[in-house]
Amino acid sequence: MEFVHPFYFLRHGETQWNKDHLTQGQLDSQLNAKGVGQASQAAEILRTEPIERIVSSPLSRAKHTAEAVAKHHNLEVQFDDELMECNLGDHQGEPHGTWLAEYFAGNYNPPNGEPFKEFCQRVWHAMHRTAALGPNTLIVAHGGLWLAAQEFISVQPLIKPMPNALPVKVNPQGGEWNCTVLYDY
Repeated sequence: MEFVHPFYFLRHGETQWNKDHLTQGQLDSQLNAKGVGQASQAAEILRTEPIERIVSSPLSRAKHTAEAVAKHHNLEVQFDDELMECNLGDHQGEPHGTWLAEYFAGNYNPPNGEPFKEFCQRVWHAMHRTAALGPNTLIVAHGGLWLAAQEFISVQPLIKPMPNALPVKVNPQGGEWNCTVLYDY
């Protein structure tokens, strides 16, 4: 499955859960004050980019980040449940543990959660479907999606992990995503 159009990717701004290293998964945590500022800063950076549509995870942290950008482009945000973060089951709400790295390596399935391979398939198809809407689509989602995509594609330069609210322009070229970071983090 090849991506044809250039697109933008933006991870949501910081939440208190990010700051406290708590497992969010699909729990609906809000942006903290720093995250609101990061979303505003990302929106300002993306103000001059030719964004034609914005598709976001419906979780509040992504939704509010996407809405900050949408104001500058006179666009309505579309939502796609398939762009939600991985469901980490019984670990959601707990502090991060060594299991999290094992999950993202595909070596651990959280109890009552989504296996990593299933998560990767879900988000890969969702990101492909979203980017196929046309050039200059902005996907606002989660760091886990960025990691999951790298199971299918090489990303240059490697941005791992994806920082909160870092706007990236992605130019797909065959089996590689050439990325331009639009802000010096």
